[in-house]
Amino acid sequence: MNSRRSRFFPSSFLLLGLPALLLAAPAQAQRAGDGPPANDPFGKRVVPARVVPGGRYQSHSNNGLDLTIKASDGSTLRVSPKDAGVVKVEYFAPGRPTLADPSISVPTLSARESADRMADRMEEAADRVREDESSTRPAAGQTVLRLDLGSGLVAAVRKNPLRVSILQGKDTLLAEAASPYRTQAAAPTPATTPAPGGTAVKFRLQPGEALYGTGSRALPLDRRGYRLDLYNQAHYGSQNGEPNLNITLPVVLSSRGYLLLFDHHTAGYLDLGKTDKNTLEYGGENLNSLCYYVVTGKNQAEILDRYTALTGRQPLPPRWALGLIQSRFGYKTDTEMYNVASRMRREGFPLDALVLDLFWFGGTKQQGDLEWYKPGFPDPVGMMAKLKKDGVNTILISEPYVMRTSRNDSTVRTQGLIGTDKAGKPFTVGSFWAGPASILDVFKPSARSWLWGYYKKLHDQGVAGWWSDLGEPENHPEAMQHAWGPTRQVHNAYGQEWAGIFTENYAKEYPNERLFNLARSGWAGLQRNSVFPWSGDINRSWSGLQAQVPGMLGMGQAGVGYMHSDAGGFCVGAVDPELYTRWLQMASLCPIMRPHGEGVPPEPYWFPNPYKSAVRDAAHLRYELHPYLYTLAWENTTKGTPLARTMDYERPYSLSNGTEGGVGSSVLGVGSLEKTNPALTPNTKYPTSSTQLPNDQYLLGPNLLVAPILHPSQRRRNVELPAGAWIDFYTNQTYRGGRTAGIPAPLARTPLLVKAGAFVPMTPYQPSTALYRPDTLLVRYYPDPRVGESEFTMYEDDGHSAQALAKKEYETLTMRGFWGRDQTDVLLSSDGDYPGQPVFRLLKLLVQRVAAPPTAVFLDGQLAPAEGWSYSAERRELDIHFLMNAGTAVSIRGLKIDTSSRRDDDPDALTLEAPNDRTFGPNGTTLHYTIHQANRAADTQLRITDSQGRVVFTAPLADAPGAHTLRWDARNAAPGVYVAETAGQHQRLIVTP
Repeated sequence: MNSRRSRFFPSSFLLLGLPALLLAAPAQAQRAGDGPPANDPFGKRVVPARVVPGGRYQSHSNNGLDLTIKASDGSTLRVSPKDAGVVKVEYFAPGRPTLADPSISVPTLSARESADRMADRMEEAADRVREDESSTRPAAGQTVLRLDLGSGLVAAVRKNPLRVSILQGKDTLLAEAASPYRTQAAAPTPATTPAPGGTAVKFRLQPGEALYGTGSRALPLDRRGYRLDLYNQAHYGSQNGEPNLNITLPVVLSSRGYLLLFDHHTAGYLDLGKTDKNTLEYGGENLNSLCYYVVTGKNQAEILDRYTALTGRQPLPPRWALGLIQSRFGYKTDTEMYNVASRMRREGFPLDALVLDLFWFGGTKQQGDLEWYKPGFPDPVGMMAKLKKDGVNTILISEPYVMRTSRNDSTVRTQGLIGTDKAGKPFTVGSFWAGPASILDVFKPSARSWLWGYYKKLHDQGVAGWWSDLGEPENHPEAMQHAWGPTRQVHNAYGQEWAGIFTENYAKEYPNERLFNLARSGWAGLQRNSVFPWSGDINRSWSGLQAQVPGMLGMGQAGVGYMHSDAGGFCVGAVDPELYTRWLQMASLCPIMRPHGEGVPPEPYWFPNPYKSAVRDAAHLRYELHPYLYTLAWENTTKGTPLARTMDYERPYSLSNGTEGGVGSSVLGVGSLEKTNPALTPNTKYPTSSTQLPNDQYLLGPNLLVAPILHPSQRRRNVELPAGAWIDFYTNQTYRGGRTAGIPAPLARTPLLVKAGAFVPMTPYQPSTALYRPDTLLVRYYPDPRVGESEFTMYEDDGHSAQALAKKEYETLTMRGFWGRDQTDVLLSSDGDYPGQPVFRLLKLLVQRVAAPPTAVFLDGQLAPAEGWSYSAERRELDIHFLMNAGTAVSIRGLKIDTSSRRDDDPDALTLEAPNDRTFGPNGTTLHYTIHQANRAADTQLRITDSQGRVVFTAPLADAPGAHTLRWDARNAAPGVYVAETAGQHQRLIVTP
């Protein structure tokens, strides 16, 4: 949403003047707290906290499960094996009881689960600890305690100084550079402000080691070299390069095959090689303990399976959540709602939900009312019922703020439902963007009950989903106190606890209903609360679009599978039909598709053709892919697999790159533990991996590769293809894998490739998932002579029952393909049932890249009748159709597949990218380009021409591979349209007076 008031362009103006670019009003900066800006240049000098040296080994004990070590300073270190591949390490400062802090990331086991888990661990725990001397330098000759963790892992604890390492066989997987230690705040003075004390821990990084995850950040996938805040922040108009956003997660995934979860929600930081290129550091404010989990696995898939088993998995979404959800800031009346739904249908766009922003309760000054604004919505129950009948669900926004002008202001203050000052008096946030307000204290049971009372009433009126906005909270003064503590101690937990109100009460009152909660903030484990997060108030610009792929994938690498964006961009930027089209094309192939915006109409029907038709086609394809997408949702629920995945998702990890074996080698001394101020630029002076992950493409499930278009005027792009053959979804052209290929990208579609051998289940298009029919299935099959066997299991249920998995009320349809020189076989087998399941299913097996009709087709060993199959030479597709009950065996004899690769697919030597500004005045703009190859046989100059084709500017291009910039100051350029061009690529520029 909306950290600002809306600025709408009239619809008639949208298509006039310069059709691709209209100027928008500038954004206004917003203070994050109640008081002066945080970067006050006249503020007090910050004094770093002092490092308190830790103690030496004194004694240890083992209860058959945990290894507990007492240190000479009175501190305690405990190492505990958890599930397979998971170990927990805890530090307790001197004088601190060895009781863990409450966790909002790792759910507490029930008594029975805990007893069962304990019994299993005791059974496996015999002779887990041994004591010996290390033979590895520089720890040679020192005594090391070794705790067998199972799964081939060992925790090795060096006694002096105390250091924990995790060994995998003979290799060191992870090693502390400095075991958990304390920092102590300095005494305040009139001229200084002490940095808070707390606890911290350091780990040794290896050359070539990449670090992923860490939450929603507009940064490259590899976050090594950055120092990042662990403090959820709202940034209005954010775009590429913003390091700290709405969801900052204490989760780091390493390319060496481990994941670190720091199990504290207090304000903190992650230094991923910024201060010291060889060191990863975590620190948390005002802690007197420290807890981290190490999760290991053979690949990212296994690690995320184990991590989400630890922190909780996302329940199945309602089927409609995978449709098109239309939003804007904001619909003000029921008439607008009806008109939007009607026009979406009339213009041929699918629609499954409409989102009501804050006008449903009256507007910005009524935040906290949580009652329908009757002048705009006189019959909300009737409205929602009517929309529901047309397959359109209603989603309502709410915020944690209660305005001083709200009808509930007196109630929440007199009943003690809000944050307070230190004296316990109600706290007013005077600098909140909409006016003075209170913040609900969601940590108080009374506030949770009060909120749920409103949510329950609205649910029973017909609300199908929720939009939890501003939940960082966006403006959260540090002087505020909550039931759990002061702001910086509880801030990161706020969104998690708010989402828990829905989770807990749905389980009690609507146990068979699936929950849908659009939430802008959260913490590690947020996925178990049925949260569908988005990237905040993103800038409507190409830079804003470019930030979405690494942001989405980084969240997936931290266990959050449904990250998405305000498709089209939320704010600030001008109307740009091409940007909107490319963003919606990408969104159609993301976990959630939700156009949203302020200032300009975000509904797709406002745009002219060919943009409108391109978006319509993308939305239709999403609905046709619904069986595939719904199956990915099931995989996420059962295995923690994100729907959108990095290119290395199933690639096995290797420890061979720069790894040194042994315990505690190359450790750092205590003298290097001083913290430095965070910076926005990374430390890039570390050895990088030879196989860096691309930041601009991803896998959608196991079988589809999406390469979105992220630059204006781009009609071809380079795509990094994994090994094997890849087939263009639209044209059936084949591309050789294990290389970078140039893929056509006309405006009508974004590059979408299918893995050779894959099955892709689809369905005929319907304008709402409410009309989805499981009795008809279209299965695309891409056989390949180099893929002898392939398999895909599709999931199906009734689309709405929360207990479908627990009650085993679902069906799986397994598709197995076997390629043979003379005969290709496809075995289809169904297992399970659910209410409403069709007895028979019309199944169309659509075999792709078929060069000629087969000699024969058999169904369950019987020759198929002539009308049972057909061949299209134009589409190179074999269509075999039949009714199926429990299973069918299809045999195709004489199948000829056209595996010839496209010949004009050499990668582009350079890419001309989006400039800083496409519309600018006399100050000019900065052009961007990337050189992909050295010694390229391509254009060596960039030219800018005016509308008459006259060259007004030329500049030489760099030779070295990598990203480059070029400044055009537009001096003496008359207002008008210009084109920057090189190597057959161009960018449109507009000079204003």
